[in-house]
Formats: sequence, structure tokens, C-alpha cells
Amino acid sequence: MAIITGKAWVAKNYVMSFDMILQKFWTSPINPAENAKWVMAGVAEEFNRENGFVDAGYTFIVAGHNFAGGGKSIEHCVTGLIGAGIKAVFATSFARLQFRNAINYGMPFITSKDINLECNTGDELSYNTDSGEITNLTNGKVFSSVPVAPFVAEVAASGGLMNFIRNKIADGTIQELH
Repeated sequence: MAIITGKAWVAKNYVMSFDMILQKFWTSPINPAENAKWVMAGVAEEFNRENGFVDAGYTFIVAGHNFAGGGKSIEHCVTGLIGAGIKAVFATSFARLQFRNAINYGMPFITSKDINLECNTGDELSYNTDSGEITNLTNGKVFSSVPVAPFVAEVAASGGLMNFIRNKIADGTIQELH
């Protein structure tokens, strides 16, 4: 059983992918450390400085409907969250493009009904990756979710989908295409 505990940042408003990574940074390399420097800069003024979100030291993000929606499939959003130390995002729903990016990078995007209504920024959360149970250690509320799919956990352990595939080719599990 894997238990992750840490501090949550709660999005009070709709979080668009365009605001998670500002457009001027879309051309930077896909690099978690580099992308983390300005992640969430357009979401909240407190993060609109280099390493603003990183320095806050959050482990989880809690959000409402359609987290990371609003258009493009910008991989910088997910890699920025990874680089900032985020271990999971809990929301009532996710934009499908960023949900897929999260899978590709092994970042758990976990759907949990109304979790955003019972959490505050700074609350300590505990997440059981096997059972899907999320506990707000600050107020005692417990939330259910579907556990992380084994495939997503394998991708995360490999450091992303491309590494996962490379590892499968290297160990002979799948054949390289020519």
C-alpha cells in the first residue's frame, strides 16, 4: 500500500491550462524543472513570480470542474506540476487533453466528487494510491476515488510514457518497430 501525505493547494476558481503555463513559456523545452518555474503563474497572483508555486511547497492540488481545461494540449502544464513537487491532483472533473497528458507523464489526476468543497489551502491530506481513499487530516473528511490504474503507476515509476515504452523494448516485452 502506498500512502502519500502532504499539503494541499485548493483552486477557488476554474483553472484553465492557458493560465497554468502562460503562453510566453509554451516554447520552452518540456522539462519539469524548467516548466515548474512559472507553473500556476496565471492562476493566482501569489504564484506570478519565478518559482512562486514551487516555493509554496504543495504536494496536492484540489480543484473543481474541468481542471486544466480551455484548449490546447500543452504538456508544459503537467510537467510543471511534476517539477513543482505535486504528487496528485484531485478534482471533480478534468479536461480530457490534460488528463491524457497526465497519464503520459504518470501524474495521478484523480476524480473525487465534491472534494473541493471540503478542503482548504494548507490542509494536510493523505492519499492511499491502492484504495483511492483521500483523507483530509485537518478536518477528518474522507473522500473516495478510483485507485490509480496499474498502467499509470507503471508509467509514473518509469518516468513517463516514453521511458515506459523504452523499458518494455529493452526487456523484450514489446518489439521495436522499424
